[in-house]
Amino acid sequence: MIRPARVSVREALREAEERLEAAGVETPRPDSEWLAAEALGVKRAVLAGRGDDPLGEEARARLEAMVARRARREPLAYIVGTVGFRGIEVECGPGSLVPRPETEITAGRAIELARDRGRRPTVVDVGAGCGVIALAVAAEVPGARVFATERHGAARGWALRNLARTGLRVTLLPGDLLEPLHPALGGCVDVIASNPPYLSGDEVESLPDEVRRYEPREALVAGPTGLEVILDLLEEVPLWLAHGGWLVLEVAPHQAERVTRLLATVGYDRVTVTKDLVGRDRVVEGRWTGVA
Repeated sequence: MIRPARVSVREALREAEERLEAAGVETPRPDSEWLAAEALGVKRAVLAGRGDDPLGEEARARLEAMVARRARREPLAYIVGTVGFRGIEVECGPGSLVPRPETEITAGRAIELARDRGRRPTVVDVGAGCGVIALAVAAEVPGARVFATERHGAARGWALRNLARTGLRVTLLPGDLLEPLHPALGGCVDVIASNPPYLSGDEVESLPDEVRRYEPREALVAGPTGLEVILDLLEEVPLWLAHGGWLVLEVAPHQAERVTRLLATVGYDRVTVTKDLVGRDRVVEGRWTGVA
């Protein structure tokens, strides 16, 4: 079938949507709109008013190339290069976990608890990836001292880009879990937040192609049970949290009850669970008392 030499934005959108739907993409219409907006260099909101406009050859070629990548199930955020997170536009790409709405809830709990701790709280984002939790805290708690740790160089590179992009004040430290922190912070941290790897090797195989094939396995898989990184973190946290400080953990829904019991057993009180946008147990938090 020979394509017409010129197509409208509306026709190009329809073609893109049909191709993405045939490829098994779960959200073909909004994805095609994001890609068309990127190809045209405009905001997605203006597309509706430009449906009858002709799509130029250069923009059409860009759109077709991006649709081909999306049809291969490459994450949308990798293709357009940015994603919104609590009002901040951040960059992400290969080597970085794509920020998700669930993690916005994790960041929100860290922000609320940091605000409750006073005018200049100290907050640490552990395993920061492209830096979204730390950046959200820095943006929404202006007086906070914010630290972020990240072991993997590729993810840390995206975090550095986002620090430069936003101009927000976060101290980014290379290394695993809490090991990179300066000893002077021992017993002085008000909030430790983390979206750690929490899947088992078996669980990752059931994830969508976008995640399983493209996103970094080290940011997803903790080990045979999925709890390995959380357990390692629980061993380190008492060295750093101030008395009455808070630990905020994003977890898999089926882990929430067990992690809640663990926190209550090893010295935390006021342990609570916050649900995500579809009602699944997602964020576990507890206040450090040191009394098991």
